[in-house]
Parts: sequence; C-alpha cells; structure tokens
Amino acid sequence: MNEIILKITGLTKHYGRITAINQLDLEVHKGSVFGLLGPNGSGKSTTLGILLGVTQKDSGEYEWFSQKPEASQRKKIGAILESPTFYPYLSGIQNLRVVCKIKDVHDSRIEEVLKQVGLFERGNSPFKTYSLGMKQRLAIASALLSDPEVLILDEPTNGLDPQGIAEIRELILTIADSGKTIILASHLLDEVQKVCSHFAVLKNGKKIFSGSVAESLSGNDGVEISSGDLARLEQLAQDFSGVKQIRKNNLSRLEVQFENHVDIINFHEYLIENGIVLNHLAYINKSLEKQFLELLSA
Repeated sequence: MNEIILKITGLTKHYGRITAINQLDLEVHKGSVFGLLGPNGSGKSTTLGILLGVTQKDSGEYEWFSQKPEASQRKKIGAILESPTFYPYLSGIQNLRVVCKIKDVHDSRIEEVLKQVGLFERGNSPFKTYSLGMKQRLAIASALLSDPEVLILDEPTNGLDPQGIAEIRELILTIADSGKTIILASHLLDEVQKVCSHFAVLKNGKKIFSGSVAESLSGNDGVEISSGDLARLEQLAQDFSGVKQIRKNNLSRLEVQFENHVDIINFHEYLIENGIVLNHLAYINKSLEKQFLELLSA
C-alpha cells in the first residue's frame, strides 16, 4: 500500500471571511479506506468538492495518481457527494442506463454492479419503492459503473436506520476488499472506526490529526478497578507515581490512566503490598471517540 493515489498540498478555500479549508496537507495510499472525520462545518464536503472539480480552490495543489487533475482521470473516480437522486418512476436498471449515457459507459456493467451492491433482485422495481438504504446502495452502484479505482463517499450512512447503516458499512468493506481505494467523509466516529484503515481529523478546515486506525486503537487506555475499600484504593492510586488521572465511573469503579512508562503489574503489586485486594481489574480499550473529543477540545 505504498503507491500514493491522492496527494494534497496546502489546499485552501475561503467563503468570504470564512476559511473552509486551511492549508490542508494529506496523502491517501492505494487500497486504503481513508476517513475524513470532523464535525459539521469542518471542511470535509468542501474538500471532496474541490477534489472532484465541482468547487474551485483558492490556493494549494492536489494530484490524483501522481498527475495534475484532468478530465481523463474522472473515469478512475466514482463519487457520491449528496443524497441519492434518481427518477422515482423508473426502475433501478432504467436509472442506471441513464447514468451510463451520462458517463459514456456501456450498460453491460449494470447487472454486475447491481449484484455487487445486493440490488439485483430489485433491479426492475421503481426507485420510489426503495428504502433509504436501497437508494444509497443504488447510488453506490451508479458510482461503480465506470469501474473506478477510487470511490468517494460523503456521509454514506446519513439518515439510515441501524440496519441500513450496517448494510452500507458491509458493502464498503466488500468494495474495499476488491482492491479499490475508498475515501469517505463522516462525522460518525463509529463509522470510521469500523470501516476505515486510515483517517484524518479536520477542525475548522484545518487538519489536526492523521494516522492509522489500528495504531490509534492499539494498546489500552488504563484500567478499571474496584475493591471493598474504594476510598483507600483511590488514595493509594493517587499516591502512586505515574498515575495521570483518576475518575469514578457510574459503576462505582475507578478508572485509572497512567503515564506511558508505567507497568500496570507494578501498580497491582503496590496495591497488594498496601493491603488492597482488587475484586475487579479490567483494561480500558482505547476508542476513537475519546481521542476525537480530546483533539477537538485542544
């Protein structure tokens, strides 16, 4: 996964006094599922709009496939930027035939993409009879018609019920397994954590973090402990060198965070030596949610 599919350097976009994107630098590698994560108004959709040539940048550069943007690259990129819009009284197949004409793609791909998104059995049904999840899957099918190398999705599960969200997430992973590179924008931490291999966090148009999801979730974020004498346990924890933070959760247990150099085994031995026997000890797994909130509040 060394080949760079997309490289962004110093990308900036202003809307009057508002800076939508502020000196954005980013790299997306081939085969990755890359998430642009951030709250509403952080610049995610504006970034995707510029990358697809529908929004004009003010400054900075970006390259697709190590080349400056040009019309010939568009067939290599499939995208859904807004809510799916199709002719309501036409069937899924008929709507995709319209898309084929617009994209100048042969309609022989229609059956294949409908099977890929799980809509083959409903291909002849009118679009107006589709659920929201099915409509989103048809939109993804339309983006796949040109067999693109890159698929761009803007808030792909927005407005869907839990079942629809699960279906779209599974579909994204299936498409990624076929070798395509996927770039998706989302404000949902759970979505990025479950489907992305890499992600960047945007705040007020500026990148404040970029990295691997696996590395961000590796290790643990301290321990959850309790004993028969919680007050004594809390006092001992406060006195232990290397404890960074202690808080009592809604289960009346202590959540203890340590500095990086602390060996938790030594902490446990210290408690035993001071007469405390734990009746509960569990690692607290790292989460993107906590890191995300810490980044936004920094």
